[in-house]
Amino acid sequence: MEGNWTENRAVFAAQDRRKAEPVLSEKPAEKPPEPPGGEEKLPPKEPPVYVAAPAARPQKRPAGTMTTVLGVLFLAAIGYGAALAGSMGADTAGALEQITRGYLAGRAESSFWDIAFHAFLSSLMLAGGVFLCGFSAVGQPFSIFFLLFRGMGLGMSMAHFYLSFDGKGILLALLLLLPAGALSGYALLLGCRESVRLSNRFFRAMTRGEALSSRSFQVYGVKFAILLLMLAAAALLDAGCAELCEFLL
Repeated sequence: MEGNWTENRAVFAAQDRRKAEPVLSEKPAEKPPEPPGGEEKLPPKEPPVYVAAPAARPQKRPAGTMTTVLGVLFLAAIGYGAALAGSMGADTAGALEQITRGYLAGRAESSFWDIAFHAFLSSLMLAGGVFLCGFSAVGQPFSIFFLLFRGMGLGMSMAHFYLSFDGKGILLALLLLLPAGALSGYALLLGCRESVRLSNRFFRAMTRGEALSSRSFQVYGVKFAILLLMLAAAALLDAGCAELCEFLL
């Protein structure tokens, strides 16, 4: 009996020692090691998003393309006028020779300002026709016609000078006709270009419904005002050349 009690007492003493021992807490989770230098680890970058580029706009024609084409047409008209004058019959050539001599005689008797006024008036009539053609949707061929008419007239005049005065006619053509004719022809060429552009705007407005801004008309008027100054300068140059060439007549 005493032995059993002693054993039970030993069991109870062992249980009391277990309860008195402190309970160890679980080991906390270790933090990941920081990168060297104390820098924080950045989150992974997102993949780049590619945006499709907008569709390329149709390229416009260079500004000098139309000028080049009109210049080639003007030179071709000069060449055609010269060839046409050389292929005329004897009767027609004789009549034109009389007209040419009368024209030169009239210039010799006219004053500087009379020559300049008549030269400016003849150029103004052609420029006015080109200016009005710009306000029509189908005015493009008529504008080009005025330019070709001026080129043919210049070519025929130069050819008549050569046929009527032989070697001296070449010098007369170079001094009397070419300087003023080149300047007025270039001014008319630029006016024809602007007229065709405005006609194209009217045509697109009729066919595609595009709007026409008032600024287009303002710019058109300003450009033709500058061209009129060029024509006035060409008329003064024509009169000056006529004064210088009096000794050749």
